[in-house]
Amino acid sequence: MALQDLMELSLSKGGKKMGLSEERIREQLPIIRQYIAFWREYPDLFVDFMQTGGDITKKVTFHLFFYQRVFLRVAMRYKYVYAVYPRAYSKSFLSVLILLIRGILYPGANLFSTAGGKEQAAQILQEKVNDICNKIPAFHREIDWSRGATRVGKDSCKYILKSGSTIENLAARESTRGRRMHGGLVEECVGVDQKILQEVIIPTMNVSRRC
Repeated sequence: MALQDLMELSLSKGGKKMGLSEERIREQLPIIRQYIAFWREYPDLFVDFMQTGGDITKKVTFHLFFYQRVFLRVAMRYKYVYAVYPRAYSKSFLSVLILLIRGILYPGANLFSTAGGKEQAAQILQEKVNDICNKIPAFHREIDWSRGATRVGKDSCKYILKSGSTIENLAARESTRGRRMHGGLVEECVGVDQKILQEVIIPTMNVSRRC
């Protein structure tokens, strides 16, 4: 079930299935807003929720380590985050997970991932999105897989979320100049041309926009 579908639930009715109506949706908006505001600060608990649906008796199959929870919270709470970690820290996995969480909790966000090469960025993004969807199937249901929506190729990919957000790979070259995004991930930034990074990639986010 996508987060958008939470509005179809009547949380005050003990989990009973009920018909959908505008009045029932409006009744649930205050509590939905509280949930989303909370998850924006505690994204690791949102990952837990995506596995259990709020049912504490349901078994969680994917467990985050404490340091991973700290990383997720820091990445969601601060405007700029620069991290240097050793191999096997799950850097790319957690970073792409953050992109997915931001795309879900901030509807209409335009997000990107880039690396030294466009094909490298596409490969990393596709691999990690698939890994996340396999480990936590609820994230798979947040992506619009219908024809004409999400597009995945060898050197280009663009994921359309049901919230209206997008996540795509950007080329670290002049052709990206002029694009406008709300946020993004720079993978292996030491391998990205620093002039392109400063003059092309970072300026894509230089104007404050309302998601």
